[in-house]
Amino acid sequence: MDKGDVMSGSVTSPAWLRVSVHAVRTATTVAALTLLVGFGAMGSVTERPPVDPARRIDMSAGPLDSLMEENRCSVTGFDRDVIPSKAIVRTPDGATELVSFDRGWAVFSGEIAGELVAVCLGPHDA
Repeated sequence: MDKGDVMSGSVTSPAWLRVSVHAVRTATTVAALTLLVGFGAMGSVTERPPVDPARRIDMSAGPLDSLMEENRCSVTGFDRDVIPSKAIVRTPDGATELVSFDRGWAVFSGEIAGELVAVCLGPHDA
């Protein structure tokens, strides 16, 4: 390289330097996109309600547990071929009631105010 090349600014950088700069730029872009997608996924996960319905409605040991056991209830439902006969709903004023499945479905679909807690097969002797 002579003095004229340095003065005119036509000095080219070595190939390894160009490759290194390109690799760092690419890695930075990939890392930034990964963080962006990760934070977006975390945001959508934290906005969802809890997965466990029992925890969401605070089903502690007591009368509700007994009612659910006596009527063979499930908070997650049954197989498609099993048709429940009863439902447990929570009314807008906070009362918990054992009702017909039709009323429970009306609560579930929003026709009647309240919250569907569980669906039930009914007592063993029914």
